[in-house]
Amino acid sequence: MNEPIVALNSFNRHYLHRMIDSIADPELDSTFGPGGHSARWILVHLAIAVDYGFKQLDMPFVAPKEWHVAYGPGSDPASNAKLRPSKTELLKFIDDNYIKLCIVSLDANSSKLSVAHTVPLLYETPVKTKGDLLAHILTTHFATHVGQLSGWRRLLGLPPLF
Repeated sequence: MNEPIVALNSFNRHYLHRMIDSIADPELDSTFGPGGHSARWILVHLAIAVDYGFKQLDMPFVAPKEWHVAYGPGSDPASNAKLRPSKTELLKFIDDNYIKLCIVSLDANSSKLSVAHTVPLLYETPVKTKGDLLAHILTTHFATHVGQLSGWRRLLGLPPLF
């Protein structure tokens, strides 16, 4: 893995804080439209995605299993009504664990990263290897969800950050 990918993840995390810092914790559960995700769902989803990065490096998952069940890919936004980690907890978890993932990815063995990933959802995409998947998790996946938060903020009537 290379330094520009780490720098982009750092930018994404910085931007995430700018998106969320001024939002009160109860507002994180607002949704817009049927099946829409709340900001809390997006934050927990980002938190659990770090585990899929660790998996590419044969490291153990760090997010609570119940977060994976309630907020994982394909989860029903209504299924997480009883499990609401706080904004502070989520931002700290995201920062701590993405920083750790970035650090270990810089030292990752290139032969390990050149092996095909095992995520069926991405088989028919240009993301082919564990290294590709790790880069996606640190950059485009993260940025996609920060973009969702930008739209979510605008629906709340908040001004753009850029």
